[in-house]
Amino acid sequence: MRASIAGHPAAAAAASDVQSTTRAAIPWASFAHVAVGGTFDHLHTGHKILLTATALAATERVVCGIAVDALLEKKRHRELIEPYRTRELKVLRFLRAVRRDLIVELAPIADRYGPTAVDASIAALVLSQETMPGAEALNTVRAQNNMPPMRMLTIDMLDPLGDGAAAAGSDRLISSSAIRAALAERQRAGSRPIA
Repeated sequence: MRASIAGHPAAAAAASDVQSTTRAAIPWASFAHVAVGGTFDHLHTGHKILLTATALAATERVVCGIAVDALLEKKRHRELIEPYRTRELKVLRFLRAVRRDLIVELAPIADRYGPTAVDASIAALVLSQETMPGAEALNTVRAQNNMPPMRMLTIDMLDPLGDGAAAAGSDRLISSSAIRAALAERQRAGSRPIA
């Protein structure tokens, strides 16, 4: 079960109008409880589109799983990952700017599944195409827990050069990993680090 907002005008409008407090038209059904998850390190445009799509798909509650620091120990340039609390506050502020009428529940993720494996009320998961293979395993776990499957709502990854969606695995993706790599390079070159 998947839907996509790839290239849809409503997605672009939603991403640029983050001050909206009303639900805009989106190209898929709405759900009372919608989840999204990730590291959300150095909150960037790709994250903001993902979070905006999640807020627009929800009618009552957004559950946002955020990876805990311990889960990120093997990430490249680990020392440049923002602390959990910083990432959590940035996500909360952004979601509140997009939709003030929603209940926003931030949940620490310490495993592959987070709250989606135990919260049967979550009806949909918003994710990037890059994370789709792992997300499909969530519905298997939910079935084992006698829970209904979630609808998978996918968005395309962004190409930072601005000429469309980037393919998963491309070195032209907007990503936290690329941001940390750039920060590490600046530090090696002796430049002042970006806060």
